[in-house]
Order: sequence, then C-alpha cells, then structure tokens
Amino acid sequence: MIRYYRLKNGRVLLIRDAKVSDASEIVGYMRRVTIETHYMVTKPEEVLDVPMERSIIRSHLSNPRKLMIVGVLDDRIVSLLSFSTFRRKRVSHSGELSLSVLKDYWGLGIGSAMMETLIEWARKKGIVRIQLEVLEDNERAINLYKKFGFIVEGRKRKAVRLEECFKDTLIMALILE
Repeated sequence: MIRYYRLKNGRVLLIRDAKVSDASEIVGYMRRVTIETHYMVTKPEEVLDVPMERSIIRSHLSNPRKLMIVGVLDDRIVSLLSFSTFRRKRVSHSGELSLSVLKDYWGLGIGSAMMETLIEWARKKGIVRIQLEVLEDNERAINLYKKFGFIVEGRKRKAVRLEECFKDTLIMALILE
C-alpha cells in the first residue's frame, strides 16, 4: 500500500506498509516516541530489539488481517500504526489499533491520515469493529478517535502506573457497518 496525504503545513506525507528493512528505524522511532510522552504504555527500556521487530513486521506482512503502516516525511518515519484482528473465530471480525506520531509532528494531520488509511483498509477486509485503549488525559488522541466516530465504551480504572500516579484508560471502539 502506498498513499500520499497533503498535511496542514502543505508538506506531503507518504503512508506505506512497514518493511522488514524498516526494523532498525522503527526501533529507534519507538525509543524516541516512548521518551517524548507518557501516553505510551511501553517504556523506553521495553522497546523491542531489531530482530524481534523484524519478526513482528514479517508477521504483519504475512497475515492479510494485520496491518502495519508507517508515515514518512523526508525519508524518515514520523508515525506508526499497527492493527491486528483477534484470532478466535467469534471475535475475528474485530481487532485492536495502536497509533503514534512523533511529538514534533503533532497537529499536522498525520494521525488523521493514518486513521483514514486504516479505516479504508478495514472496510475492504470486512472488519466490523476497531477498538483501542487510550489514557484518559490524552485529549488530542481522544478527539482524533471521536472525529472518526469512535465512542467510549468503558473505562479501566488505574490501568496504567506512571512514576507518580495511576491513570485510567478509556476503551474506545468504531463500528464499521
């Protein structure tokens, strides 16, 4: 998959499938994004190593019901989205989304471009439900998801432990029918 989006600042974002050769850059991207914000559940020291990342990318590329895409500006990964359907038959119509954007690129429309790409792909695959969890204070992400029709279905109390406190997560979902 290859798509181009004009961002709010006039630049063009390339969205494409992650490639095995991206593994090292994705590991560096994940280390940076986990340092930049507390909204990520993964801590910097928990980021996967390059061989494991290669394995995950291969898994996504070999499964038609998984998606891993990157947003690229100036030949640099600035966003990552992954989606996997659940493997059990009774819930295989649904899956879980993970999305991140480097902080320097917030507010340009990259998250929206990544979401549009996912939703179009999911519809073509016959996926009915996209779900995610988001920290309760991540207003930027919550507003993005609501813009695309996601609704809050529940709350997990004290689901994430930060250094100084606990945070709830919101369970959000989009039904594509």
